[in-house]
Amino acid sequence: MNTTKYPATFREFAETAIELGMTLPRLLEVLGPIPMPPAGYTLAPKSESRWIGTETIARGYIITPTWDYRTQKHSIEVWMAEHEAPDYAVLSPAEALRFAADLTAAVQAVAAHEAPEV
Repeated sequence: MNTTKYPATFREFAETAIELGMTLPRLLEVLGPIPMPPAGYTLAPKSESRWIGTETIARGYIITPTWDYRTQKHSIEVWMAEHEAPDYAVLSPAEALRFAADLTAAVQAVAAHEAPEV
């Protein structure tokens, strides 16, 4: 099966139409509705396709839900404070439990936006 990712800019739209030998209106018909980011997400700085949700910020970590416009895929990004390779980030047992709860909440919020897997 051949797929065409939805263009993120008007220039990409025009280039895709030319590449496929279509007019812009025909390409719109083929691609269907414009993908919209989940409610509450904002375009990430310096990105044309990566949208981010509300971050969970704690002393030892930041959890960021993300959605990519081009792939329409959701993901969770985790940044651990003071984590420099090759060392591991270190959380106390209490911080690890809080991290697990925050990560679970972020995953549940992202999962609510995704289509069920078949």
